[in-house]
Amino acid sequence: MSNPHDPGGHEAPLGPDLPVEPAVPDASDKSDAPVEQGTPDDDGSSGDSHLHDELTESNWSGQVSQRIGTNRGTVIGTLIEQGFRRLRGIALPPTEVATQLTTYVRDEDDDQAISKILDQWPVVVLTGADGSGRFSTALDGLRRRTGDTIRQVRREPNAPFDMAGLQESHTGWILDLRAEQPPAGFGRELVEDTDRLPEGSCLVVLMSTTAWARCGQGATEIARPLEGPPREHILRKQLLQAPFTINIDNWLSSDPISRSITPLLPAKMAAWANAIITTEDIERRKGGLGSDAAPDTDYFKGLVQEVVKAAEDWRTELLNWHNTHSDSAYRNYLLAAAVLEGASSDKIYRASASLATALNEKPEPRNGQQGLGVVALTHTANAELQPDGTIRFRYHNYAEAVVDYFLDDRPHLLEEFTRWTAAQVTTLGEADLTAPLAQRVSHWTVHYTARHRRTNLLRFLAEQWSSSHADAACDLLVLAAIDDHAGVLARSAYRRWVRDTDTLSADFKVVLIRAFQRLATIYPTSMLSRIAELAAPVGQNAVHSDEVTAAISKALNSLWDQDDQRPAIHKQLTLWAGDHREPQQAAAQSTFAYLAARRTPDGPALLRDQQITTVWLSDMWRNALPIADWSPIVAQAFGYWMQTALDTPDLSSTIQHIFLSAVHRPTDPHYSARRMIAMQNLLFSWTPAPPSPQPSDAARLRDELSTRMRAEDPAAPPDPHAPQP
Repeated sequence: MSNPHDPGGHEAPLGPDLPVEPAVPDASDKSDAPVEQGTPDDDGSSGDSHLHDELTESNWSGQVSQRIGTNRGTVIGTLIEQGFRRLRGIALPPTEVATQLTTYVRDEDDDQAISKILDQWPVVVLTGADGSGRFSTALDGLRRRTGDTIRQVRREPNAPFDMAGLQESHTGWILDLRAEQPPAGFGRELVEDTDRLPEGSCLVVLMSTTAWARCGQGATEIARPLEGPPREHILRKQLLQAPFTINIDNWLSSDPISRSITPLLPAKMAAWANAIITTEDIERRKGGLGSDAAPDTDYFKGLVQEVVKAAEDWRTELLNWHNTHSDSAYRNYLLAAAVLEGASSDKIYRASASLATALNEKPEPRNGQQGLGVVALTHTANAELQPDGTIRFRYHNYAEAVVDYFLDDRPHLLEEFTRWTAAQVTTLGEADLTAPLAQRVSHWTVHYTARHRRTNLLRFLAEQWSSSHADAACDLLVLAAIDDHAGVLARSAYRRWVRDTDTLSADFKVVLIRAFQRLATIYPTSMLSRIAELAAPVGQNAVHSDEVTAAISKALNSLWDQDDQRPAIHKQLTLWAGDHREPQQAAAQSTFAYLAARRTPDGPALLRDQQITTVWLSDMWRNALPIADWSPIVAQAFGYWMQTALDTPDLSSTIQHIFLSAVHRPTDPHYSARRMIAMQNLLFSWTPAPPSPQPSDAARLRDELSTRMRAEDPAAPPDPHAPQP
């Protein structure tokens, strides 16, 4: 978008395909160089927005960590739905805002400073580090100032911002620039444009401290850097959400915990709350802990150490474990159990052997009682064999920590591990296991992408799933694209992938197209560009597979049929067609050709559309003429239009006029022989010349149009029989 628009329906048309997302080095994904880009924090509960999804599970039983196995495949769908609602600028439901703020702790100093700013100006800029709680603070302040109508400004990343586009009155707006660097002078523009906000509305801008230092000169009076409340207050509020009573004072008075949380950002408190609640839950189930457990006992101190290890991602513990257990049998079983946590012991046992094979090892023979058994392996892996035969780890967040450790420890095995993990979704064979596993692996992949600033794991997994679990692959790509931390990196990677289309399988292209179609509702310009790049011919006489062609056609038709997308696509095609750059012209050619092939009982859909002019159709056909490379989809659309001209007499004159005007028009500054040759090629591809059989009516129409085209050629010699002046 060249300008933002009101999410309530005042959508601005698409602009040219400018680099609205940060440029990323054109490198192979197998060796993705880390890209330094700004990333937003995951603000919620004074920091962590993901805690919402963990606390709202209907059968939540103390396992606050995202144990996707209990969610029956709904978590990612919910995250995507909420993300789309927010990014499209739809008013956030009051219940969702309330849930987001369930564990939020208001800092009185911050609140008073923000209120003072908004009393003087209807705009405030909240700055802070990644995880400082900017988004939650914005929700809290806006809900109390403007009521339940809160929207996020809808815009393409890095697109210019115009406050005049916010047209809803009595609305709280959030402009999320946490992953961007606005231009110099942006702060002054905010102050100068405050009178453009509708009555009763106010705007909260979220930005990094570094970005504001570069663009906020002259407007420091509207900014508030967030510090957040004391961390123990945040942790206490989160522990109060547990489904059972916890002696919170015991935990907070523990020196290792209080010392560790004091310097942390608010977003980090969720991990500590999860660790404490889950540790209590596990111990209660074993009958080992009551709410009155004394904090000065060795037993409680041991639990505190487990909480500290869990909150700090178990890295030191796992390092010591791997130093102690160098045998691959132990390590493969640990990793298989982490990936398949919640599956039966026999499945995990067999999976550890297949993992060894996948990692190019020879698994130890397991006939009879040779090798280690399930009980010993499970105990050594810090897991427990449940009464129902399934395996669960003893500690909170241990499974994901095991996978993260492996990905960091063995990066050269990433592709083999990804292939094996993707295959488990197929080989488990039980819907109640495969769907949760796909969810869990998707979350890990997005977290890995954000943490390492690399997209190789994301691509490996999506490619693997594209042929067997296309829906899961599509969800993964969409989730990564809208994730606060991984989104910018993922969307930039998608651009690189489609520009190297020869390396993509047909199945993966279809999945990418489906993902782009869904993402186009929030990122119309960039996602339409991605679809167009996939649709464009990749070489002389190149032809997409039927599946890819159908997916492109379905995506473009679906977007065109959306009332809020059609004007934008119309303008985008016009801009591309008028651009001097070949990639933009090719994008317009292929995109228009797919739309021109749309059929109705009365002829081409574009021709019957009352909002489409013949002048525009003529311009688009002129750009679509294959003057460089032959385009099968253009030839297919042209043949359909010519057949319509043959079969529908009332449209014949209009269609011929459009095609003639596409080749010649009085305003042309010079004659183009290439357009005339391209039109001749299209005509004879529709109805070939002898010795091919000649349908008389089609051949007559072909020759008639060809004759008229030559007659209107500005370079043609004068007709000797024409009247002389």
